[in-house]
Amino acid sequence: MADKSADTQDLNPSTAGVIPTGNFKASVRLHLQHMLFQNTLGYLLEPHSELLRRGASYQLDGYDISSVNFPAAAYLPPSITLKKLDVIGQPPPEDAIGAYDVVHVRAFASSILHSNFAPLLSTALALLKPGGWLQWEESRVDLFTVESPSPEISKMACTTIDHVIKAGGAATGRVFEYLGQMDQHVKQHGFDNVHKEETAKRSRDLKAWTEDYLMVWEELASVFPTKAQAPQAPMTRETWIDLFAKAVQETEAGVVVHQQKIATVVGQKPL
Repeated sequence: MADKSADTQDLNPSTAGVIPTGNFKASVRLHLQHMLFQNTLGYLLEPHSELLRRGASYQLDGYDISSVNFPAAAYLPPSITLKKLDVIGQPPPEDAIGAYDVVHVRAFASSILHSNFAPLLSTALALLKPGGWLQWEESRVDLFTVESPSPEISKMACTTIDHVIKAGGAATGRVFEYLGQMDQHVKQHGFDNVHKEETAKRSRDLKAWTEDYLMVWEELASVFPTKAQAPQAPMTRETWIDLFAKAVQETEAGVVVHQQKIATVVGQKPL
């Protein structure tokens, strides 16, 4: 399960930190994000989950809140099915309850409000067979970093955008301190054999991570009102677009933005 925005949204400044409706650019960003996660982790299933069986056959059901970026079923192998489901806001379908050996969750941090991850973990637990495994991966959003290769290269625009996003996120309940204790929360939610690993992002991938975040920042322009709509707003769409252009220039000079590590937690549903 990987999270994206809903099919339609009426976004306003109070939702700063929410990624707007997806399109082909958002799909490209998510493809890049997936490849970067794989470059960093080096696996699809974390070895502690005990699910790497040679010669086993697999059925993959993918769930997302939006189907807008699903490839056509005609181009997928019979073993892959993609389905629309809000795994935080609605219960899973009856035929999915207790059906899975593994539930793989990735990049939900921005969708979890007020550190209330109970709906996500409850859904994962419900989907799993007894003895099945949860694998939950998140970039350490709480460790977001802006770095310049030298003191002579400014990182002011990128740092300003980071501050604006953090302030908007905090105002809407998107706080990420819990990411440092993901394993404890998984244990407290009833999972056994919980294991956590944190994997540092590779320095040679930092430019690609930066470009992935730049695509997010570009999409966020639609969150802000225009000057005509709200002339007194502290951040307008025009101001954001100008700030974003300066941030791009900084990254072209070598500035990188990233979240330092990926945290992976696995836990087993009791038998």
